[in-house]
Amino acid sequence: MILKIATLNCQNNQDNRDNRNNRASLLALHILKKKYDILGTQELTMKFTKRLDSYLREYDFYGDYQYGRGIIGTRFPLIKSFNQGNQIVTYLPVSSTSTRALPWLRYTLKEFIRALKKGAIARRIMTKVEIELPKERVTIVNTHLDYYTPSLQKRQLAFLLKKIKKYSRYSSIVLMGDFNLETTNPIFASFIRELENYQLVRVPVEDKTNASKYRQKNAIDHIFLPRSWQVLGSGVISTKELSDLTDHKAVYAVVSTN
Repeated sequence: MILKIATLNCQNNQDNRDNRNNRASLLALHILKKKYDILGTQELTMKFTKRLDSYLREYDFYGDYQYGRGIIGTRFPLIKSFNQGNQIVTYLPVSSTSTRALPWLRYTLKEFIRALKKGAIARRIMTKVEIELPKERVTIVNTHLDYYTPSLQKRQLAFLLKKIKKYSRYSSIVLMGDFNLETTNPIFASFIRELENYQLVRVPVEDKTNASKYRQKNAIDHIFLPRSWQVLGSGVISTKELSDLTDHKAVYAVVSTN
């Protein structure tokens, strides 16, 4: 089976929240044009997701939000406005889905104060769906890690490894998202090596995936696939519709699962 898989940080900014210049239709156009089978998104707010869904009738959206759909996530105006998720977008039949919180609180007051000054205090989550392909069950995991505190990033990666170990007992795995880490980062390099124990390998996309104003020189958005799958093509996507709504580039892989 041939699949086109991608990950894209859609940028939670004021223009997107207000749907300025009908940005939801721009993202929908991109998804339809590229014909993704599975797309992992980050930073989609509730309102933006609802608008996007109205254009993508053949696709379904899976995943909860950082602060949920209850009182906290929907009744407090400031939180509601920024409440974002890691939706997995696909037309493939999904047998189950869940959203789990990653570790996100700092252990020390010093780390907390530094992160607070940077505006880096945010609840982080991972979204999971299970898909039954003709010859195998596949668990898709989509996430978005902290960008500021190394000790917290390390704990979040450890949490993901624990989940991957569990899922690998009964399923093939696709892991993707905005990790906010380059492969040259020691803790992320160690994470990549650990994933190999569960037959997961990173799609070798090295191009910078976030805006030039940031310090990173290589990709911080990544896709990991089962070692048994054949990668037929991969890379980053930079198009007019994407440049109008996000400062990230999509990372994609075309794969054969046979």
